[in-house]
Amino acid sequence: MLKKFLLVVLSIFTFGIQAQNKPLQIEKITKNLYTYTTYQTFNGTLYSSNALYLVTEEGVVLFDTPWDKQLNQPLLDSIQQKHQLAVVKVFATHWHEDRAGGFDFFNRLGIDTYASQKTNQKLAAEGLATATHTFKDEAVFTVGKDVFELLFVGEGHTFDNIVVWFPKQSVLDGGCLVKSSAATDLGYIGEANLEAWPTSIINIQKRFKSAKFIIPGHDNWQGQGHLEHTLKLLKQQKSD
Repeated sequence: MLKKFLLVVLSIFTFGIQAQNKPLQIEKITKNLYTYTTYQTFNGTLYSSNALYLVTEEGVVLFDTPWDKQLNQPLLDSIQQKHQLAVVKVFATHWHEDRAGGFDFFNRLGIDTYASQKTNQKLAAEGLATATHTFKDEAVFTVGKDVFELLFVGEGHTFDNIVVWFPKQSVLDGGCLVKSSAATDLGYIGEANLEAWPTSIINIQKRFKSAKFIIPGHDNWQGQGHLEHTLKLLKQQKSD
């Protein structure tokens, strides 16, 4: 009996160590745009978190910070080693820890951080590190020869969630507003606007018909049907 108990404890401990040491994964989406995935345990389950970075001639632009704060420096090191470039700007797509939780780290390094006015106000209200720069509901940035657009298409996962459009690459970073086609539920909906969320997804469908890739905030980002599946999950949630 004691032996069995020790094996169970050891298994739980080993799982915890594996979760903490889950490696940083970097994958190329297209051209000079990459996704990086970090992991964190929520309610006893290990979840992946997708974020992006853009390689420009002026440096690397990060879209959302690692969910696991211990991976902030390893991410910078990996990018430097892979591209021989430093991270020069960091954007957050909403206020949660898996998006803006690394602002304090990047602020200390003197790297420019950006968030929407809504996001920054919420971060300040929660006593969390804020971005050093803000923008309104829509903003276009040019870094080197690359252009990207940040847009608020409507509430959904949170009141402040935005998406990022990369016209040159035809890629949309949907953040946590978009669920993966592999998702089995909507995830955390404690702050969600379930009434507005479907309209926000439809706005994406109408505005970004040319998107070759749509990157969800969590789970598998490859493949198609993320928007349609998000609408399906929202419909199921409404009927429950």
